[in-house]
Amino acid sequence: MPIFEGEIQVRKIRKRGGAGGIIFSSITLEPTPRRFVIKASYKVTRSPKLFKEFHIWKVKGEISQQVIEWKDGTKHTEQVIIPETLDFVKAAHENLKKLLSESPSFKGISEIKAEKLISFFGDELISIALNGNIERLLPIVGENVAKRLIIGLQEYEELATLQLLDKLGVPPRIGDSILKIWGIDAYQQITKNPYFLTAFEADLNLIDAFALDRLKRKPTDPDRLAAYAKSILFNAFKGGNTCINTSKWRYQLKRLLGNAEQTEKAIQHSIAQGEVVILNDMVQVKSMNIIESGIVDFTNQLINRTYPKPTQQKSQYYIKKYESIAGFPLTYEQKNAVKLCLAHGLTILTGGAGCGKTTVLEAICFTLENLKLTSQIILMALAGKAAQRITETTGRDAMTIAGFLHNVNVDNLPDDVVIIIDEASMVDVLSLYQVLRKLPKKGRLILTGDQEQLPPVGIGLTLHTLVNLSIPHSHLSENKRQSESSGIPLISTEMRLWSEQSSSIAFSNYKDKGIGVSFIDSNKTDLQTNVLKTYQELGGDGSDNEVLILSPVRHANGGTQNLNALIHDNFIRGKRLTFEHEEFGWVNHSLLGRAVRTGELVLYKRNDYQRDLRNGSIGKVIDKDEFSDGIIVNFSGNIVTLTSSDLNDLEHAYAMTVHKAQGSQFTRVIVVVREGRNLDRHLLYTAVTRAIEQVVFIGDKADFYNALSRSNSLKRLTLLKYLFKSKTD
Repeated sequence: MPIFEGEIQVRKIRKRGGAGGIIFSSITLEPTPRRFVIKASYKVTRSPKLFKEFHIWKVKGEISQQVIEWKDGTKHTEQVIIPETLDFVKAAHENLKKLLSESPSFKGISEIKAEKLISFFGDELISIALNGNIERLLPIVGENVAKRLIIGLQEYEELATLQLLDKLGVPPRIGDSILKIWGIDAYQQITKNPYFLTAFEADLNLIDAFALDRLKRKPTDPDRLAAYAKSILFNAFKGGNTCINTSKWRYQLKRLLGNAEQTEKAIQHSIAQGEVVILNDMVQVKSMNIIESGIVDFTNQLINRTYPKPTQQKSQYYIKKYESIAGFPLTYEQKNAVKLCLAHGLTILTGGAGCGKTTVLEAICFTLENLKLTSQIILMALAGKAAQRITETTGRDAMTIAGFLHNVNVDNLPDDVVIIIDEASMVDVLSLYQVLRKLPKKGRLILTGDQEQLPPVGIGLTLHTLVNLSIPHSHLSENKRQSESSGIPLISTEMRLWSEQSSSIAFSNYKDKGIGVSFIDSNKTDLQTNVLKTYQELGGDGSDNEVLILSPVRHANGGTQNLNALIHDNFIRGKRLTFEHEEFGWVNHSLLGRAVRTGELVLYKRNDYQRDLRNGSIGKVIDKDEFSDGIIVNFSGNIVTLTSSDLNDLEHAYAMTVHKAQGSQFTRVIVVVREGRNLDRHLLYTAVTRAIEQVVFIGDKADFYNALSRSNSLKRLTLLKYLFKSKTD
């Protein structure tokens, strides 16, 4: 068979192997180009992620032929190369293209125009700009744009880093983060130790390709071995763990490196360099140890600090005054909770959903302010929807933790500020640590939430751990939110206290729209059909969230994506919204392949303070914007125009994951029950307590009861409890 050896350009990726290997079409760079399909095994391609369209590679391998048949019966013969070697040559200037098409400094250069500039000039484009050779650019762009291009690149401080990123083939999604965080130091960081890139990309095969193949580092490089040692600990973060057992760490590292000697060197180097910390037969990366130790230090300071205490008489006076204004008396539990928060620097307030925590928060704020114990109270939550809910229920402004961290200057906080974090079960260790770092020395922190609700999406356990430590803690048990007649308080309490000795739950019979908690048995085949049928029977028509579907998963059968598509296809009949694309003409705005229509319910997935939108904000699509490529959405009275690119931050809002719904409440809730690693007592309990009047579970009852016996959040491995006890004993 003939052998080809030369440079090829990737044209279309056909398939990436899960454990390595790749298939793609390509074209040679010869005067008379030839087309080949490259079929590379996992032995040749460590990381399929490396391969991008228009990248150039050098290939050597035998040429063979294969006949493929299209769906219409047409047959086609392809030239195939199975490479002996496949070496990276250069990338396609993707980071440069992203800079030119997205940075305000290069206004007037669209993505298509940036592509044309790079295709035409290639490696010369940057030198043309640095030399100010405007005449070379004029055949492609106008004079004003050419001037902006030249000035922009000449003034861009991170240009050397940008060139390095493109030389290595670092994808723009990673390159963008590197430039934002490291800035002008990025070039030095990457060349000094390319394994620092694991802070932005967890795939060590990909980092190895940058370091070993392109920067010519050795496999025995201590920085590489330490990176592998830490990668196991970083990988534990995916399960919410802040640490792992040392024996498990050693075992997994040996499997990764495949060599006992290198494993020991990796462990010794990572410990000697202070990259990892071993405590209580557990190991964690140094940065996580700093975070958990910091939380312990800050909480101990708050617990041990002396605060001015009002007299019992004054406290009673203002509590009674609050009751008079509110128009109802506080319970004994609620009064004690208020008094506890007045007396301490750190207080935890817990209770089941609807037990009156919001009322206590209002009373705490009222009493603290009237007793002159604080100059400012800041209410916040992790999720945007939860923060919005606080504002709605208390009448006080609330913000997300991210908004507080990014927008509030610590120098502007009064010494006696009180920070209240609601839905604290959702708060991960990093978020809590960052808030504590900003808290002034005389400030107070109040954490409110329910430790039986879901653990954080992020890393670690905060509220779930802190409630079991020696920290001032008040628990509310009387339910105030759901009507007792609905049965939700009784059922949720049974679920909250479920144990192996529990027998079964007395569900009410399902009779369409009504009150109570019901269960509809369904096999997996009919699951989505039954959800759709029940949604309609409960009055759901896609026009509002009076009926909401909750699922433990996003993908697969019974996941939010499928269910949102199902509701969209069956109920949404508004007009399709289109916009004119400069290359493809008139096209539909779309979400998950579905045309966006007027009347759509959509959920915004990030915090956007300029538009007054939060992660979890729900809106309704009104119309397209006549003056742009955008759509107009009404987010509870906040009318916002979203561009076509903003649609990446939207999803349909007929079905949500339980995590997304946390912090909100809805009249009727349908809960999908399907076996999976996410399904446990905390998820089901959180789901049932989202409803005010009616809950309908749909799925397999065996899966339901099995889940009630599981507590995935309590299985997370952390050192917070150990560190707290070791520093207080």
